[in-house]
Amino acid sequence: MSVDRTYLKSAIAAMLDVLAIEHPLGHQEAYVRRYILTTPSGKRIELMFEQSAKTPANIWLEASVAGSLLRSWTKHRLSPASQLYAKPGKNGDPQYGRHSALETMPALGTADLICMQPKTLAEAGAILDHLLGA
Repeated sequence: MSVDRTYLKSAIAAMLDVLAIEHPLGHQEAYVRRYILTTPSGKRIELMFEQSAKTPANIWLEASVAGSLLRSWTKHRLSPASQLYAKPGKNGDPQYGRHSALETMPALGTADLICMQPKTLAEAGAILDHLLGA
């Protein structure tokens, strides 16, 4: 992982640690950090941040709260619930099709999701600002 990516991921994790609470399912220290972000209006938003050295700084959230983020300049990809368990795994059984840490999260596990991929701290901040306004 480059110094830039290391810094970006550390900074995003620090922002999330201040703005959100750790999800009851907890973090996976090497791979993901799971959070609940509570907006000023009291809405609770689950999100998951991939902190692994092998991935971009992915922030997973429900597509229903993404709103204008879908039209933003931040790279993202949609992950519709309709595609879950659609492909067989190596053993032939249906495979979840997303990061396995999402599967057990109550709001994210089977919902339509968006995976935001901020490349800068400003992009990550804009995502969190948007969510806090939800």
